[in-house]
Amino acid sequence: MPGLDEVLHYLTGVFLLVRQKQDGFGWLDLTLRGLTRSFWAIVWCLPAFAVIWASWRLYYLGSMPAGTPAGVAFFVKLLVIDLAGWLLPLVLLAAGARPLGYGKQLGVVVTASNWIAVPFAYAAAVPFALTLLLPESAPFAGLLLYAVFGASVVLQFRLVWMCVGKQTLLAAAITAIFVLPPMIAGQELQRILGTLPA
Repeated sequence: MPGLDEVLHYLTGVFLLVRQKQDGFGWLDLTLRGLTRSFWAIVWCLPAFAVIWASWRLYYLGSMPAGTPAGVAFFVKLLVIDLAGWLLPLVLLAAGARPLGYGKQLGVVVTASNWIAVPFAYAAAVPFALTLLLPESAPFAGLLLYAVFGASVVLQFRLVWMCVGKQTLLAAAITAIFVLPPMIAGQELQRILGTLPA
């Protein structure tokens, strides 16, 4: 598992790419080994996920009848939903790589996108942490969450744009794959797994 220094090294590269600095690629490990190691980003996101899950559990229980169970199994379901949301876009990107002609850039896109997901996760956890600490801040936290989401879409696009050689339409299509399918699948999985308040 990459240590903190290594992760910060990769995040420096991601930050430079978002700022449209070509030398950001030099900070990333774009080998096959680097691609596989980038999936450790999921583990690095787990503390942020835990905050989000705890906040969601509180909201869920507050909307359900007293005595509704929401123990370990509830958190496992949320983990499954988040993993599906992480992996589904990558499967779709791999499937579309040849038809859309970005096969050579696929590894770069996946590696960079895996690492940028780490700061995205912690930024998203902030509004949820607010609702845990200050339940009355829910309206403000909701607005903050929308702001974080909007910023993450813009930054994802800028990152992908650099990774695909500054092809705007391709970058927009890939960014949409990162955003829309996880949202749709997440809602459906929440309904199927019973993590949405009835």
